[in-house]
Amino acid sequence: YPDFEAIPCATFEDCFAELENGNVDLGMIPIENSIAGRVADIHHLLPASNLHIIGEYFLPIRHQLMAIREATLAGLKTVQSHPQALGQCRENLRALGLRPVVGADTAGSAREIAQAADPTRAAIASRLAAEIYGLSILKADVEDQDHNTTRFVILSKEDLRAAPGIGQIMTTFV
Repeated sequence: YPDFEAIPCATFEDCFAELENGNVDLGMIPIENSIAGRVADIHHLLPASNLHIIGEYFLPIRHQLMAIREATLAGLKTVQSHPQALGQCRENLRALGLRPVVGADTAGSAREIAQAADPTRAAIASRLAAEIYGLSILKADVEDQDHNTTRFVILSKEDLRAAPGIGQIMTTFV
């Protein structure tokens, strides 16, 4: 949907509310990851909603280990990120001897690490988050498997699915 404007929501619940209230036309929500498994919140929210799955998108995920410019990989003690991101990097984090700290999301964790200015703390987030918050990438692509991919569903208040036989969707949700 390249012609659509992205509207960020603080929580999955907020996204569902924006859709159900008609404030946005579509929502894009992660439902599962090839390494860390399902995104549990969605499996509770979707059945209780009046929304329709009208499409899906598979996004390869690449996580970066980042910290303030003065930090070194050897000096890190903790790494903060969203639970899904931490799960996708679990083996690499253990090998590095880093203690995981749960954050609300990946970009927010990068912002908090930048603001804290503590060289013993790192975040897992995207290259864009490192750029935005002025952080150095100390180790690139720290996901445990090269096939790390997240499946997103496209949600709508209206049933906008194509007619049978045209662009069928693989998603089934019970």
